Amino acid sequence: MSLLLAGQAWAGDSARLCSGLAEPDGLVMDNRGNVYTICRGDGVVWCVPPEGEPVAFARVDAPTCLTVDRLRTVFVGTASGDIFAITPDGVADRIHRCRTGLTGLTLDRDGNLVAATADGMIVRIAREDFRWED
Repeated sequence: MSLLLAGQAWAGDSARLCSGLAEPDGLVMDNRGNVYTICRGDGVVWCVPPEGEPVAFARVDAPTCLTVDRLRTVFVGTASGDIFAITPDGVADRIHRCRTGLTGLTLDRDGNLVAATADGMIVRIAREDFRWED
């Protein structure tokens, strides 16, 4: 195992997947090896394919967290409390609104979202309660 210090090149088994993203925050990987991240400043949701360049996958205002399901739908939480579902072809729809900003998202084994909110709560949002809206 090697440590990477500022200014050093990647060493050992480490490999740079991409560079140049504006402060990426949060990482999730789908079942095809695509890595997704958000850039809070510009609202871009990036997709980094296993052997390719990053692609601006979608845009969401003030993204704060993300997760991905087995169907490769990416769920993005925002500072305003909105949750968006982004289909594999990059179409984003708002599916839920929480009363406060989101700080974390994950999925339970049944496909329900579990969200951490800025006011200190953790809530489960049942999949059947998703409301698909633009």
